Amino acid sequence: MPPLPGSDAAAPPFALVPAAYVLLLRPRKDAGTEVLLQLRRNTGFMDGHWAAGIAGHVEPGESVTAAAVREGAEEVGVVVDPGELEPLTVIHRSNAVGGPPREQRVDFFFTLTHWRGTPTILEPARCGGLRWFPLDALPEPIPPHELTAFTALATALDGGQPVPAITSFGFAGR
Repeated sequence: MPPLPGSDAAAPPFALVPAAYVLLLRPRKDAGTEVLLQLRRNTGFMDGHWAAGIAGHVEPGESVTAAAVREGAEEVGVVVDPGELEPLTVIHRSNAVGGPPREQRVDFFFTLTHWRGTPTILEPARCGGLRWFPLDALPEPIPPHELTAFTALATALDGGQPVPAITSFGFAGR
């Protein structure tokens, strides 16, 4: 594809990288909602942060819902019925906050309250822990873009503003 008029032909090509995030939710015994989080390690991105229990890039030729189903099986060994995935929000973000917008991310967040199997760490080299946390008492640190989704969900479940369908994150002054 030839460069667009007025673009820098020497610049690297623009890339939009999609990912699926599945927030496994369950009711707390006392009240409220819990979310399953994994402690990232040896991934090269946000290691040491608590993150969505199921998340991963969409592979070439794969739909985002198929990626969510695949990641559920690969990461925590649960069977996800695509019809049970509830769209939560899409976060369009810059991969380099304040940097050149050559690579951007589009993160599709789903919630899931029904699955088959017990979540278990299946990638121990990449996951330092798997725990349920109350949405109103999340651990630190959490990747900032994911915290945006968790906070919006907690607010909506508490009777506040609904979760926006689309959120932008990390675009300085744009």
